[in-house]
Formats: sequence, structure tokens, C-alpha cells
Amino acid sequence: MNSELKKRALLAKQRMKMGYWQELMRQREAMISKAGDTAPNLQLISEVQRAEIRRDANIIINNPLESRDEALYANVKKILDEDEYASNPIGRLIEEERYAALDESGKQRYVLELSKKYKELKDRYLKERIKDRLG
Repeated sequence: MNSELKKRALLAKQRMKMGYWQELMRQREAMISKAGDTAPNLQLISEVQRAEIRRDANIIINNPLESRDEALYANVKKILDEDEYASNPIGRLIEEERYAALDESGKQRYVLELSKKYKELKDRYLKERIKDRLG
């Protein structure tokens, strides 16, 4: 716990030195100028930036769950880049070895959790596409 707190403090100090927050504000202003400063746009921009900050911090401190999510996100992004309306994205995301080792209830739980994670990552993908168009 203490070492993680020290890592986070060090990261915060580095971000301040490198102008991370100024760059984030510059990006935010650019997105607002393109999209407009309506409440929904401001909320979307804030959500995307908060998620990005959280992911960056978790990746830097080597959070294993975040690393796994990023690997899964890369697969989701590949699927959606090929076809945004893919007919069987969950089937394409299943890790066959892991799935085969599960019992029937484990398989159901795995597919449900994977479906939930897919929806979450698809939402992220769509928000990031909007950010890319605005940024």
C-alpha cells in the first residue's frame, strides 16, 4: 500500500513537471471548440479524459487487471475496426483454452463477464473515436 502511494505521488510530480495537465487542458479546449460547449459534449469530453487518466496511471503502476483489460481492448478495437456491427464479437474474444477448462456454470459466467466487458470496451471505443474526430 505504501509503495503504491509513493508510486502515485511520483507519477503526479512527473506529470506536473512534464506539462501533462496543460496538454490535457489544451486538448480539452480543442475538443470543445470543435464540438461546442453544450452540456452533453462537455460531459462526454470529461468522461473520456477521466478514463484516459485512470488508465494511464494504472498501466504505469503495473495494475495486472488494467493490463489484461488493455489486451482485451486491443482485440475489441481490432474487431470493431474491421466491422463495427460484427455478428459474433464475443465468440471471437473467447480464450479457447481457458473456456475449455471451465465447467458448465463457469462457462456461462465467463461468457456473461466477457459480454459485460465487451460492452464496456465498445463504449470506450466509440467515445475514443469521437475524441479522435474532435482532437
